[in-house]
Amino acid sequence: MANTRVVVVGDGAAGIIISNKIRLLTDRDTVSVSIIGNSRYHYFKPDGIHIPLNLKNYKDSVKPTAFLINAGVEYVKDRVTKIDHTNRKVELQSGKVMEYDILIIATGDRFSTDDVPGYSGNANHFYDLPSSVSLRQKLREFKGGKIVVGQSSIPIQCPPAPYEFTFQLLDYLKSRGIRDKTEVHYIYPLNRVFTMANVAEEVQRLFDEKGVIYHTLFNVESIDGEKRTVNSLEGETVDYDLLVLVPPHKGQQVITDSGLSDESGYIDVDRHHLNYADYDDLFAIGDATNLPISKAGATAHFESEYLANRIAYETSGHVYEDAYNGEVACTTVTGEQTAMTLYFSYSKPPRAWYESKFDYLLKWTSADTYFSGMLRGIM
Repeated sequence: MANTRVVVVGDGAAGIIISNKIRLLTDRDTVSVSIIGNSRYHYFKPDGIHIPLNLKNYKDSVKPTAFLINAGVEYVKDRVTKIDHTNRKVELQSGKVMEYDILIIATGDRFSTDDVPGYSGNANHFYDLPSSVSLRQKLREFKGGKIVVGQSSIPIQCPPAPYEFTFQLLDYLKSRGIRDKTEVHYIYPLNRVFTMANVAEEVQRLFDEKGVIYHTLFNVESIDGEKRTVNSLEGETVDYDLLVLVPPHKGQQVITDSGLSDESGYIDVDRHHLNYADYDDLFAIGDATNLPISKAGATAHFESEYLANRIAYETSGHVYEDAYNGEVACTTVTGEQTAMTLYFSYSKPPRAWYESKFDYLLKWTSADTYFSGMLRGIM
């Protein structure tokens, strides 16, 4: 019987990757791996920038969740209602209690549309599959006018996605012959068009070149559906004919209910070791953490590489001395079938100066790589 019980909370990208990696790197006779979640299907969210613009068939972006979990990982189809980290156990909706030796929280985050009055029924987005498909229909019906793209607040999943969508939207409008009939506006909460300064400089240069009108320091306060306006906390108002706005994000409620979160529902972890507070048996990865760098979708992959190796070493009686350095690689679309790949870490900012067709191909084929390799834990 296994003597180390690893329990992973959450069956999204981060949870599946870390579960599969640990299973590949550890002995089944000494380490058990269980993942808790109740998602029927798994959606490759980066394809959200393609699906509304008729660039991808959404059916290629979805797989059954159970199919993606490797043999040897116990899939517990349930929902965690409380994490008792003092007594090393999690309580489930079914009434079951699971004890653990190592717990990894990979619950991601959630949309909090109620934080923006007027959001529901007026704003569109592409951050889940139903919304992407709905936006595709809205864009098909669009004949010209003013499109506003942006995000309500910070942080969000996949921070480059709003500008990626904007660049591809321009190409879409051109292909339909209505680019000259359409104003494209971009709103962003900071005093530049992206969080990282050198990436922001390149995106702003491309916006200027392509005729995108941008509004910075625009933190969304409310939306007026009758007047078709979006209003900022700073006092600026922008009117629209079609609004594509990423909703506010928060950590999952169970994290707050379990007393593990900050004020936004995220878990404060050690940036180099991914553990919570002074606990050496409780970790968090992916969007569940409050690490700013963690909101890039690829981050869970790099965090899992570190954490799975650490667990494999330590459960086999060895000391693991490496640390996670914040390393991330992220390919972002810049329009006209080009993209740039950003490599960065805690100590190294990304270089954003080169767009290529090859990088676009990396982005275009990333769903195949994701489902066949990354989620499986083999890369």
